[in-house]
Amino acid sequence: MEDITKYLAPLAVPAAPTTVKRGRKFQNGERAMTQKERDDKRHADKRVERKRCIAVLDMETDPFDNDARTPIFPFVCELYSDQFGSIVIWEENLDRFVIKVVEAIENLPDQYTIYAHNGGKFDFLFLVSKLRGDVKFKGRSIMVAKIGDHELRDSLHILPEKLAAWKKDTFDYSKLKKENRYKFKQDILDYLHSDCVYLFDIVKSFIGEFGLKLSIGQAAFSELKKSYKVEHITEQSDDFLRRYFFGGRVECLAGRGLFHTDHRGDNYKLYDVNSMYPSVMAFYQHPIGKEYGWRRGEISDQTCFIDIECKSNGAFVRRSSDFDADVATGFGRYFTTIWEYDVAMRYGLIDDPKIIGVVDFQLRSNFSAFIVPLYERRQIVKAAMAILKEQGKEDTTEFEELKKQDLFLKYLLNNAYGKFAQNPRNFKEFYYTNVGEAPPKEWMQFLEEMNDEDKHKYSFPVERTDDFLVWNKPSPGRRYNNVATAASITGASRAVLLEAIQNSVDPIYCDTDSLICKSLSNVEIHKSKLGAWDLEAEFDRVIIAGKKTYACEVRGYPENSDKRIKVRAKGGSGLKWPDFERMLDDEIIASINKAPTITKTGQQHYMLRRIRATAPKRTSLVIPQRQRIINGH
Repeated sequence: MEDITKYLAPLAVPAAPTTVKRGRKFQNGERAMTQKERDDKRHADKRVERKRCIAVLDMETDPFDNDARTPIFPFVCELYSDQFGSIVIWEENLDRFVIKVVEAIENLPDQYTIYAHNGGKFDFLFLVSKLRGDVKFKGRSIMVAKIGDHELRDSLHILPEKLAAWKKDTFDYSKLKKENRYKFKQDILDYLHSDCVYLFDIVKSFIGEFGLKLSIGQAAFSELKKSYKVEHITEQSDDFLRRYFFGGRVECLAGRGLFHTDHRGDNYKLYDVNSMYPSVMAFYQHPIGKEYGWRRGEISDQTCFIDIECKSNGAFVRRSSDFDADVATGFGRYFTTIWEYDVAMRYGLIDDPKIIGVVDFQLRSNFSAFIVPLYERRQIVKAAMAILKEQGKEDTTEFEELKKQDLFLKYLLNNAYGKFAQNPRNFKEFYYTNVGEAPPKEWMQFLEEMNDEDKHKYSFPVERTDDFLVWNKPSPGRRYNNVATAASITGASRAVLLEAIQNSVDPIYCDTDSLICKSLSNVEIHKSKLGAWDLEAEFDRVIIAGKKTYACEVRGYPENSDKRIKVRAKGGSGLKWPDFERMLDDEIIASINKAPTITKTGQQHYMLRRIRATAPKRTSLVIPQRQRIINGH
C-alpha cells in the first residue's frame, strides 16, 4: 500500500500573491514586516490562543417523543477534557441538576472553552436561567456565553454536521426512558462518555488547525485571506450592491406532480455539480475591490452586474422576501449578474432587453490558488480512505486522521464564500440580568444616539421570566466585507445551473447545484472533477410538491430497504411517500418536530408545521427553448 502518512500533516493553504496590494504609509523608522516575521507573529498568536484549555459537555435527556408533546429534561451530564478527565452528574431533579452542572463548570481550574454539539439550541438552554452578562446568539442558537471564568460555545458552528458524520456509537434510545434508565445506567454512561471523547477529539484537532475561531465560516474566510485580499466596502456601497445578491436557484421546473419511468424505460436522474460554489470561485472572475462604477451604456469587459428591463423566460431571479428569491417570468426590471445575462442571451431566454445601467469593477479575481489545491488534496485524502476501507482498516488511527482531514477540507471549501455576504445590519447583542437590574451603562450607551422611536424599542427587555431578563441591541461597529464578491459567486452558480437546464431532457426540479431530469448533455460528466456534473442517483418515481418538498423512489434498492424512498420537506419531519401523494390532492399535512424548540428563556414548545403542495400544477418556463437546442435549431 502507498504510504499515506504524507496526507496526515496539518492542513496548509498554499500562499499565493494577492491580486491587489495595498498598505498603509509607514512613519519614520518603520518598515514592513518580512514574510518570516509575519509567519512568526501568526504562530505566536496561535500559541496564545491555545493557552485556553478545552473541554466538552454533553447531556442525555428524556427521549424525544413528539406524540406526547411534553417537555423533555436532562438527567445526566458529563464534562470531559484530557486535562481533568470526566466529571459526571446524574440528577433527576432539573433545578438541582442545573445547580450541580453550573457549580462543576465554575469550579474548573484555569480557564476553559467548553463545547457542546448543538449546545446552542439544546444543552446550554437548560442552563440559561444561570447565564448573566453578554450572550452571543446566531439566530436562536447560543454561540458564546460565560459561566464564571469559562466560555460556552456550540461546536456545531465549527463542525456543521451531526456528530455521526465524524464518529458516534449506535445506541437504543429507549434506554433513556425513566422506567428503563436505572437498569441501563452503565450503558447510558458509556454512550455519553464515548460522545464526549469523540467530540473532544475532533474539536481539539480543529482548534489545532485553525485556532479558537467561532465558526467554520470565520475559519475558512481567515484561510482564504492568506492568499487573497478582498477589500471591505462601505455601508452605503453594501446597500447599493446587495440588490444583486441572491441565493441558490430552486425551482419546480414542471410544476407539481408524480413523475415516473416512461414506456421507453427512461428514468429520472439526479445530477449535481462537484462542489458548485468552490468551482465557480475557482473558475470565474469576481469583484474584489471597493471601488466600482455605475453607468449607462453598453456592457464592457469590467461589467459584473446589470440593471435590466426585459421579458424574461425564467432567466433571472427576483427577490420575493427579505430572505427568498423566485425565478421570474414576464416583463419586468431585474438586477442580475453578467454570468446569468450571458447564458440568457446565448439561449434566447430574454426578449426586448433594455439595459438601465451596469456596475463595473476594475479589481477582479478568481480564487483558484485557494480552491484548487484544497480540492486536489481532498481527492487524494478520499482515495487514501478508500484504500484503507478496501483493506478493512476503518478502525485504525490512520483512517480517523484522514477522515478528519476530509471533513476539514470540505468545510474550508464550502464555507469561505458566505462571509462575503454577511449583513451586519442583522447582528444583535444580548444581555442577561437579574429581575430589577439593567445592563451596565456602557452597554446601554447606544441609546443616546438613537431617535425616540427607535430608543423605545431597546429601552425594555425583550423577554422576561420571574428570575431574569433578556435585553438586546443592534451590534455596534458594523464592518462590511464585500457583498459584490458573494453576489458574483452565487450568480455564477445560478448561471451554471441555468445552462444545464437548457441542455437537459424533461427537467422537473433544480436546487442550487443539482438537477433532476431524464438526461443531461453538452456538459462535462465526471465523478470527482471540480465543477463537473456527476450522476448521483436514478429514480423510478418522483413526487414534486414544492420547493424543498419532494420524494424520490431510488432505483436499485429492494422494496423494504430504508434507502429506497428519499423524502425532503423543509421544516417537516417523519413524512412518508403517502403524505406526498395526499399533497398532490391538495391536502395539508401536519408535521410536528420530533424534538422541542427551546427559547432564549428556556421555554419548550413543539413546532407544528402545515405542509402542502406549493408548486403550480404545470409550468413550462424554458422547455420550448431547450427543445430547440436539443433538436439542433
